[in-house]
Amino acid sequence: MKLLIIGFDGATFDLIRPWAREGHLPNLARIMETGVHGDLLSTLPPVTSPAWPTFMTGCNPGKHGVFDFIQPHGENFTLVNATRIRQPTMWQRLSEAGHRMGVMNVPVTYPPAPLNGFIISGLLSPKTGQISQPADLLQRYENELGAYRVAPSVQYRPGVEEEFVADLYDLIHTRGKWAQHLMRHEKPDVMMVHFISMDVMKHALWRFMDHDHPRYEASPYENAIRDGYKLVDHYTGRLMEMLPDDASTIVMSDHGFGPLLNMVNINVFFMEKGLMKLKKDIWTQLKALAFRWGITPSTAYQLIVKMGMQNLTARVSKQTRNDVIGRFLSFDSVDWKRTVAYSMGHVGQVYLNLAGREPHGIVQADEYEKTRQRVIDVLSELADENGRPILSRVILGEEAYHGPYSAKGPDLHLILDDYNMIACPLFATEGKIITLQIRGDSGCHRSEGIFMAQGPGIKNGAKLPANHIRDLAPTIMHMLGEPVPSIMDGRVLTEIFEQPQQVTFDDRDQVNMVIPEQGFNADEAQQVEDRLRGLGYL
Repeated sequence: MKLLIIGFDGATFDLIRPWAREGHLPNLARIMETGVHGDLLSTLPPVTSPAWPTFMTGCNPGKHGVFDFIQPHGENFTLVNATRIRQPTMWQRLSEAGHRMGVMNVPVTYPPAPLNGFIISGLLSPKTGQISQPADLLQRYENELGAYRVAPSVQYRPGVEEEFVADLYDLIHTRGKWAQHLMRHEKPDVMMVHFISMDVMKHALWRFMDHDHPRYEASPYENAIRDGYKLVDHYTGRLMEMLPDDASTIVMSDHGFGPLLNMVNINVFFMEKGLMKLKKDIWTQLKALAFRWGITPSTAYQLIVKMGMQNLTARVSKQTRNDVIGRFLSFDSVDWKRTVAYSMGHVGQVYLNLAGREPHGIVQADEYEKTRQRVIDVLSELADENGRPILSRVILGEEAYHGPYSAKGPDLHLILDDYNMIACPLFATEGKIITLQIRGDSGCHRSEGIFMAQGPGIKNGAKLPANHIRDLAPTIMHMLGEPVPSIMDGRVLTEIFEQPQQVTFDDRDQVNMVIPEQGFNADEAQQVEDRLRGLGYL
């Protein structure tokens, strides 16, 4: 065993540092004291789906091709999966170089490709899919360890906190127990274990922990997030105990976390400003009137929650759900021949209705920059109910990405109220521009994730300046004695080593990638979409 990597999804030093000082996280505290640590900046947007492929490939989304959980196509979208990653992952590169790999539950690894070693796919895996390579990996150990779990089973709503927390703790225990067993019996050289539970819990329960949150509420679950961190810390320590003396450990996250105050219905704002137009038929106009009067997906969802049926929505067919949603105002109601821009995607991504890219594009290439500036000027008028501007920053697409797939990405990235607000990921939840998240979430992502490293040759007790998630793949390749592919955008973090070695490079663009021919079939896509909706990402 040479290297253990803990993927602590959504972890933030804003929580780790005080809890480590108080003695709650002894293993993470030890890594910081005897190794290096510092912020790890995420992708734009700071979201699971682009961040983990960037970690795995060392490339920006413009090179690897994954920009969000979904790829928009005007009024429609497709879900991303591992077949969308257009660069080799470091697992594939290291496997080809002869290292035996063990990869557990990293998002955007379904369908799993064969490795020298094993892989279990992560969050975007359907319940009925083959989630491991070798295909019989889980069957070998389930009699001894019990059924394997990839994702949460309880969908959050106010009132189910006890079941919600217990389910997420159980997911951590399952992951930790299996990781120890697979390390012991499969004997990988490199082991990567991903923990998703605390990301999910912080979305829902942040306000119980954060006394400064506007919706803070005294609760018996005030320490639920802290205690979940303690569980991840515990299993990190158990796995480190299994390492030989000459092995190293990395703990990292795909993004950070902080409070969520409100959602912003960008498409409602675009309609008010004339950048998005609706169809003129009477049925669409009636739906628009109903939307303004509060007959929306948000009110329908709240009714479902009051009836305790939110977990049953996953059993409804996608066609039935779409038929219901179609009775509200939606992207199907948009007159694309008169629409300049739309928002789709988690956090704040804006697309121009560009001719040649969008199915019904009207913005011509020679008008692109002028039109984009017009959209930016309009967005600068976004303000809360007190007139306070909420657009903290706009990042142009070409500032965020470069590479052969960059044109598929958003034209604009919005940072709303320093990430205290995010955009509705699809059309809109209601007719107001600023509203609460549909299921009451109170936490959301920040750009600043975590990086820690400890082991032979790594500096002792050093605090690092912020680095970028794309830097980890080249650094890991270098740590394992392999040349760094020149196509990677990240750099080797030579400053973490006591005696840095010369970095060597490999100019080959590709390795022998094995990309499954099919990503999701229709049933699998529905399962994954249902999971993302349940987690609040759609």
